[in-house]
Amino acid sequence: MKEIERRRYPLRALIPVVLTAGALLLSSCAGTVTGGGGGGGSAQDRPRNEFSFLVCGDPHARTDLLQRIAGEAREGEFLVIAGDVSTGKGLEEMQGMKDFLDASGLEYHVIPGDNDMPAGDATVFKSVFGADYYSLDKEDCHLVFLNDAVIGTGCPDECLSWLRSDLAGMGEGKVLIAFAHVPPGAPVDVGRSGFQERETESAREMLDILGQAGAPVLYCGHIHAYMLYGSGPPRVVVTGGAGAKPHVSEQSGGYDHFLRVTVRGDEVSEEVIRL
Repeated sequence: MKEIERRRYPLRALIPVVLTAGALLLSSCAGTVTGGGGGGGSAQDRPRNEFSFLVCGDPHARTDLLQRIAGEAREGEFLVIAGDVSTGKGLEEMQGMKDFLDASGLEYHVIPGDNDMPAGDATVFKSVFGADYYSLDKEDCHLVFLNDAVIGTGCPDECLSWLRSDLAGMGEGKVLIAFAHVPPGAPVDVGRSGFQERETESAREMLDILGQAGAPVLYCGHIHAYMLYGSGPPRVVVTGGAGAKPHVSEQSGGYDHFLRVTVRGDEVSEEVIRL
């Protein structure tokens, strides 16, 4: 039986979250999303945003859990994979993951992780999935998908420049939701050589841009666990449990899972659904 943890956060709320000591030890297929909230009443009674979608990270070329996640999708929902869709073995592995996702019949959006870009080279990823950073609108929401996983760089200057320009043209009143692979200010480094200075600088810059634009949340992967930390906005939610070996204990969030994100009006919330 699935275990579901429900959390709700109002837009632009400032929510400090303290990690446990255990935790510290430690592109896109186009489509139209229909309202996922249901409910009665006239159109005037319903909020301007009313839809839901799924988010997971770090499948690492496994399709068994992705198959289960896709099977949980409700009508009108789409899937976001927050990086490391592959293990970095090359074109054949990457194409196999795209073929699987295409066959699922589910709308999906993918960003690259560090495994998807060996030596920081996104050529294979882009040849299969398309752009490595982009944006799209769903109802009255603006979704931005960022590549912040380039080894030694983090989020490249061209991506940061694009982000500023994209958000400048976003329009008034939209709810901004962001996705990246590496969580900025991560409480634990899962690499082998530690974060490099430019990676840290670009992560801080990316987070500042999103915060100034009013993003309530940034969904990430990279750490193979479920984690919520930081005061925001944006708060940072890590969901790296779609197939890779956990980095932390089960008690600290190291278990297979995905998120169901619900947008209703100006409010963004998520359920953590264990697999």
